[in-house]
Amino acid sequence: MSKTDTQIGFRVTSEFKARLEAQAPRERRAVSNLILKVLEEYLDAVEPEGTKPQN
Repeated sequence: MSKTDTQIGFRVTSEFKARLEAQAPRERRAVSNLILKVLEEYLDAVEPEGTKPQN
């Protein structure tokens, strides 16, 4: 994963936040890092081959 330099915000339910906060320490991650990991894995899975933007 590359260094992040921008922010994104979104709302979730209290229950969803609690689930994230419970899972993050199980993976020895911060909540924000867990979210980033999951989203990157999703995009890697659905993006057509060779279309990933280069930094």
